[in-house]
Parts: sequence; structure tokens; C-alpha cells
Amino acid sequence: MKAPLNVLLFGGCLLRRPLRSAPNLAARIDHKRYGRIRVVHSFSEMFQVVEFLRGQKEIPQELRRLTGIAPETVPVPNAADFHDIDLALIEPGSPVDIDFRGIAINRTAIMDLLRPIERQSKEAAKLCHAWARTGLVGMNDEVRRELGAQLSALVPDDEDRELRRSVIAETRAVKNDTAAGFRKMRELLGCPLGAVVFIFRYMPDGRPIVWPAGSREELLAAAGQLGLPVFEPTSLVQEYGVATALEKDMQHYRQAFLPIIGEAIVQFAQNVYERSRAEG
Repeated sequence: MKAPLNVLLFGGCLLRRPLRSAPNLAARIDHKRYGRIRVVHSFSEMFQVVEFLRGQKEIPQELRRLTGIAPETVPVPNAADFHDIDLALIEPGSPVDIDFRGIAINRTAIMDLLRPIERQSKEAAKLCHAWARTGLVGMNDEVRRELGAQLSALVPDDEDRELRRSVIAETRAVKNDTAAGFRKMRELLGCPLGAVVFIFRYMPDGRPIVWPAGSREELLAAAGQLGLPVFEPTSLVQEYGVATALEKDMQHYRQAFLPIIGEAIVQFAQNVYERSRAEG
């Protein structure tokens, strides 16, 4: 009986949830050897996970929730060269790197932190999303500063008050380079990589909506340039139909579809490994 492949996962819920739902996963894929890596969207978050696992970067426990590193995760000796890892699956979910005090944080964590403001009113919710999407991720400094001042005034007086205000005031975003990101991940890990396409949302007819515009094309071009195999979920979603594959938000997979897309990801991982073995 073959041993399961040791796989590192760098991505979001569209990669992680399906894989965990794949039939007979434990016998085929082991993705827990290095502890729990949570949702990561950008390359800077991925680099940070590697640095943390190697003991090269410390992150204060109170700021861990802003990152893809679980509170219980600790540096691992084998991370010095990742010699026991068979491959890594990389799903860049954002073309921008978000930084807070030298720590790479993700957009989901930011929105979670802003949730008490968002819940105050419809106007407050619109303000949160406009600040995050247009000001921060959109890298519009004027909008970020103007809306950030309004957000800061709405921060509730609780134990996270100062953290929320600091994140609003100090967080910055910069555009990353997809090809450079894949190249650095390959150098850091020293194992075969599989690129996974992130689809922001689907149209009712199954056509993918890409946000920010052009990010999917950037990934495909970078993967082609570096010779990386690519997993593109769109064809499978279209084959089964959005009513079967997707929740009402047209973004997340339905529970019944998770094992189907998960099985496809497992087969992709196995193909990446076999291809690397064949190429020597």
C-alpha cells in the first residue's frame, strides 16, 4: 500500500474545504504534518508561513488571528529544507500583499476584525467594504485615509479597540508579482508545485468572474512561464452546473459538491507528483 503524499497547502477555502472532503483522504494525502496552516491569500502570507515554520520570524500571539498561522502552530525542524514534503499546492487568492507592522495579514482577517463596525448599520457595512476594497486592496491612499478616519470613529469601546484603530490606520497593500511569487515559493520549498486557480465568483451560466481583473490571466501566464501544472475548477463547475456546484453566493461550493471537487484536487496532486517523478 502506498504511503499518502505529504502535501503543503497554501490557499483559501476553495482549496482547503474540498480537499478535506475528498473520499478516503487520509490514505492518499497528508496535509497536517507541519501543523495547521489556515487561509492564506497572498504570496507574502505564504512566505511568512515558511519563515515562521523555520523559526525565522516571530509573530506575537495577539496578532496571530490576523494571519494564516494558527495559535497552536510552532516552528518545525524539518522545515529547514522540507525534505519530507512531496509537493505543495499554491492558490494565490489575491494579487496584493497586505502588511501591518511588518506582518502579512489577509483580507478575511481584516473583515473579521471590522465585523463589530459592519454590524452597526447598512451605512457602516458599506463604509467597511469601501475602505477595504477601494482604499486598501485597491491601493487608493486618498480613499483609504478618508474612509479610515470615518471607520475609526465607529470603533466600539471594547478590548480590541486599539488594535482595530491601529489596523485601520497603519495597514497598507502593494501589488505583488505572480511569477516572482511562484518562483520564490519553489526556491523556499524545494518541492514540486501545483498552481490552483482562484475564482472570485461565477455567473449563472458558469462563466468565471475574476477580481481583480486580469489576475487569472496573470496566474496562467506565470504558470506557463515556469512550467507549473495548473488546476482550473471552472470546467468541473460548468459540467455539473452552478445549481449543483455552488451556494447562492455563486462563490462557495455546495456541501454535496465538495467531495467531487475534492477528488479532482487529489487527482491533480497525484498527477503533479507523478509528473515530477517522471521528469526526475
